Amino acid sequence: MINISLYQKINSNAEIKNILSNYYDFDIVEPNSHTEDFYFKANDKVTVVAQDGSGGVYALYGSGEDVDLPVVFISSEGEFGKVGRNFEEFIGIMIACPYWRDLLKFSGNGKLLEMLKSQPFLEDEVLEDFPGIDAAEKKLISLLNISVVPKPVEMLYESMFSEPQIVITSFEGEKFDSLFNSFVANDNPLWKNKFQ
Repeated sequence: MINISLYQKINSNAEIKNILSNYYDFDIVEPNSHTEDFYFKANDKVTVVAQDGSGGVYALYGSGEDVDLPVVFISSEGEFGKVGRNFEEFIGIMIACPYWRDLLKFSGNGKLLEMLKSQPFLEDEVLEDFPGIDAAEKKLISLLNISVVPKPVEMLYESMFSEPQIVITSFEGEKFDSLFNSFVANDNPLWKNKFQ
């Protein structure tokens, strides 16, 4: 199931689960392929493996070897995106960029340059809100025995555009929107005066 070793490491370790829940809003769940239990339909098999506090879910998409399946985040507000080309890649992106959703929000409809412009501001905000997150990141990397992702923003961006193409709809057939949004860093009034 899933990338067995990494999934099991998370699911069997209370400390890891607590850090992921408290700092990353990521709660591991037992794998569930019954989408009727949720609020969406997909054009291929999805297996929900985690959720966030607002009802969004993380799912492996497709059939085949679980270790090779992309991770899709499906929000409770009707948005979705492919946030990792496999489970381990997504965990690495999330640990390096706990603000990954805001990177997509401030992407100017999917522009890498805008995501990179937003990154330092989002990094500062996360450090202000969660002063212990650097220690949490180091702890997770050690406990999970994974490598630090060198370019998480680029990796997230590439994952969002990677194959296969995914279609997520409501039960009524309405297509969900992309997690990419039209905002850019300069739209945020709290960041504006920091631009040089």
